[in-house]
Amino acid sequence: MMFASLLRIFALMVKELRVLWEDPGSRRVLIVPIIVQCLIFGYGVTFNLERVPYVLFDESASPQSAQLVMALEGSGYFRREQTCFDERCFLQAMDRGAGLVGLHFAPDFAVSAELNVIADARNTTSANTAAAYLTEAASLLLQRSDVQPLFAPWFAEAEAERQAAGQPALSFTYRYYYNENNITRFGILTGMILGLSAIQVIILAALTVAREREDGTFDMLLMTPANSLEILIGKALPPAMAATGQSLILTAICTFWFDIPCRGSLLLLLLVIALFSLAVVGIGLAISAVVSNAQQAATTAFLTVLPCVILSGMLTPDSAVAPWFRFVLYINPLYYGIQAVQRIYLEGAGFFDIWHLLLPFGVFGLITMPAAMYLFRHRLT
Repeated sequence: MMFASLLRIFALMVKELRVLWEDPGSRRVLIVPIIVQCLIFGYGVTFNLERVPYVLFDESASPQSAQLVMALEGSGYFRREQTCFDERCFLQAMDRGAGLVGLHFAPDFAVSAELNVIADARNTTSANTAAAYLTEAASLLLQRSDVQPLFAPWFAEAEAERQAAGQPALSFTYRYYYNENNITRFGILTGMILGLSAIQVIILAALTVAREREDGTFDMLLMTPANSLEILIGKALPPAMAATGQSLILTAICTFWFDIPCRGSLLLLLLVIALFSLAVVGIGLAISAVVSNAQQAATTAFLTVLPCVILSGMLTPDSAVAPWFRFVLYINPLYYGIQAVQRIYLEGAGFFDIWHLLLPFGVFGLITMPAAMYLFRHRLT
């Protein structure tokens, strides 16, 4: 009985894959988005930051460092996410993405006037913007007459050298984590690896039943020995497989065409992409079950995918989203998936570093698949 059921599911999968490849419209959906989205999302996206989260590690404990921290937080651009008291805590906080920038005041900061800044360059535009905000806030601080006596030794000792070169009294040393050369496409294209999977799996799954209704083959499908669960599984796996394959193609493009080094395990990356595709395929199947034709399916799928991509943390960082609206990010599986993919690809994270990001996939799948099953059975009856 189980073997016969597996055979029916396999036959449905083969049929769906053949339809995806033989239909000209489906072929365009499979091929064109990879090229178009690489160009659009690789070169046409910028960011605007508010309340940049940062991690503080102050070994100086000097009046100068305290004054600078107060100026940063008073500027409205920065929000302290965590305070560390040792280097290990500081590096671990940056590794898990607690802050977009990390500020390290060395023990001799009051004398050297050198602040070490670590920027998370997985999102290069955000890192650059945060660095510019930091420089601006420090420059405004040094121009204030009420704090100039505190920083007078810096100006006195280095006035001739630095002012002759047109440099400020306070200097910054920047290091970019995970993207040492600070190349913009690193963050965008690695985020699109899973963004493309979300777009494709929802659209392809949404078109499955709607396309058959228009072609008049859906009634014939109901006459086969396959039950509603077997039909659902047979129609769910091909879109997930196609989306996973496209994401792997985009991964190859990132690695070999754009020279973005993959520091993590490709098998783990494949696992994350496949689990994500299976988790969100229920959205497309639910859409396919309630609409009447392919045009409605495509429109509904697009209106569903667009907010998911915009509110995934890929196009705008979560720190730029209004706090009262931030819950939408936390119920979006793409938000967690992109973090997992970028940590594997750019950081070289292992399974135990990102397992907590995979749990929302299971929760989301347990919600969407039963919902799709209910709608599917309701439509069949």
